[in-house]
Amino acid sequence: MTEEELFEQAREVNFAYKAPVADVQVSVFDGEWQIWDYGDAPKKCGGDQYKYAMTRTTPEGWRLDSTPLELAEDVAAWLDENGWSDIKTRGYSGEIADVVVEAEYPEKYVDLLIVDISPGEVFDAVTVSATSMCQPGSWRELVREQVPGFADNDPIELHDDRKAEQPTAPLSFGFNDDGTPRFWDDGE
Repeated sequence: MTEEELFEQAREVNFAYKAPVADVQVSVFDGEWQIWDYGDAPKKCGGDQYKYAMTRTTPEGWRLDSTPLELAEDVAAWLDENGWSDIKTRGYSGEIADVVVEAEYPEKYVDLLIVDISPGEVFDAVTVSATSMCQPGSWRELVREQVPGFADNDPIELHDDRKAEQPTAPLSFGFNDDGTPRFWDDGE
């Protein structure tokens, strides 16, 4: 496989795994989520493989409409109705009021989805984290293709100042020559 073919395959996997995660986010809150890990930087995944990881959190000031357990039950039911599998819900004992829902969606490359529902005094939070299935290919080769100049040991300065994003916003993968995120439309 050429570097270009690996890059295109990796982009398709990245977008395929982000789509069902975005649907989960919208089912909880249809607004802008804080970005903690955008999820397009490949990470080493044993041997000559790569994977992705992303994390989003509801915005500061957001409040639950129900108890954490009720939302967790709603999320678990929604996941079940929308093709997710191996769905588990768990709480904690003692003073911790968080409830966590876990699931997977191998057909969409999602190895693990974690929805952590946390009540708070000032505001509540839902954190959605997901990792993709490991894919064949070198994560280093992917980075070489994603970041202009990286292959020549002279990577460009990256300019990605996104702090929050609506789950249905256009996806980016890699960077342009000016260091801005590279967005893709269906025609590319």
